[in-house]
Amino acid sequence: MSDKIKVSSYKNPIIPRMGVCDPHMHVFGDRVWLYATHDAKPGSPHFVMGDWQVWSSADLVEWQKEATIRPEDFFMGKSNSCWATDCIDRNGKYYFYFSNGSSQTGVAVSDKPEGPFVDVLGKPLLDGTLTTTTEYDPALFCDDDGKYYIVFGGPKWCYGPGAGYYIALLNDDMISLAETPRYIELDHMADDKASLNKFNGKYYLSYGGFYAISDNVYGPYKFMGNTAASIDHTSYFEWNGQIFNAVTIVDHYGEYRSTGLCYVHIKENGELVTDQMIVEYGVGKYDSEWNKIEAEWFMKGENVRKVENKEFFGFSVACTEEAVLCYPKIRNLSNKIGFCFSGNCSGSGGTAELREGDKNGRLLGTFEYKGRGENYCWNNRIHCTVDFDEPLPDTMDICLVLKPNSDSELLVDYFHFFAEPIDNP
Repeated sequence: MSDKIKVSSYKNPIIPRMGVCDPHMHVFGDRVWLYATHDAKPGSPHFVMGDWQVWSSADLVEWQKEATIRPEDFFMGKSNSCWATDCIDRNGKYYFYFSNGSSQTGVAVSDKPEGPFVDVLGKPLLDGTLTTTTEYDPALFCDDDGKYYIVFGGPKWCYGPGAGYYIALLNDDMISLAETPRYIELDHMADDKASLNKFNGKYYLSYGGFYAISDNVYGPYKFMGNTAASIDHTSYFEWNGQIFNAVTIVDHYGEYRSTGLCYVHIKENGELVTDQMIVEYGVGKYDSEWNKIEAEWFMKGENVRKVENKEFFGFSVACTEEAVLCYPKIRNLSNKIGFCFSGNCSGSGGTAELREGDKNGRLLGTFEYKGRGENYCWNNRIHCTVDFDEPLPDTMDICLVLKPNSDSELLVDYFHFFAEPIDNP
């Protein structure tokens, strides 16, 4: 085990200038765990990756290094080709799948998410002879029915006409295959480091900066596009009611990569959307000087869903029962005298409470949704403001508690703070 290191970064990347890249993210317990490759140094003419790293976070802003995993502890021995890795839990055990360069994939097991991991096979799980592709860059996926799958492979443009992605069901022991790997049909070029997720009943195969969708875990997968510009090697995960994407980005030292985080929203047609601003700023970081903070940028949501806002573009957050939206560590609040949010409702409306900290925190103001056509409406929008009774601290967590009437749906589009009195918006 390595000594633990804490890192806090206001903007992406989340762990700057340390070569932490090729992320796979998983939620274990009350923390998010990052399993990553490690670029050894900037300016290298080739990728030099001599180990893997494990990091964790309770808020996605402050990260703690939990372990360095070394190839000499596994069958592959000392190496500078510690390519992409992934980890998944089952029955109280944690299974760490690792690449031996672009040729093989091994598996190790531990009782804890940070290890130490033991190479239980002492040889590859995927030895490079099972398919016509390169058997590396593993991604693990657990479906709703409790079945576990491994996805692996590489691009034809790099490894020849037999390359591509393959998928195989794992046995209950997680260290052997339950079937012969199946080729994944994809109407787009493959890249490396695939990931597999399931949102709204659809399977999402992501790779490079691209993604494709299928109704079946085995495919075929239909190419959908890229979620945002200049992102690569993605890893989607869900936490506290929000969908996040971990992306590999180039750090400030040339070809020296890092990991960033952004929110992900889903359109009605299944398309994934990422805010380009958040690709730069990262998640869980808010500034009251921004002209608006989008409601869908919440870090914790209860009983809410994100809905495509076709009338005004973008997304809103909606609820039909009491719901909570949390936005931690909003900065530069000490000179702000009020708060305004924009939304909409159906039916007779309801109320919204602005609270400090969490849903049980100090009440800062109450807003009323009076139904469409009332209460400062503009094209059926509802704009609500509150003036603060006392000065705010410079940094504060805020929480919106939404309480719709039984016949209503409440929507929040965005909110902002103001430092000077304003007329009705």
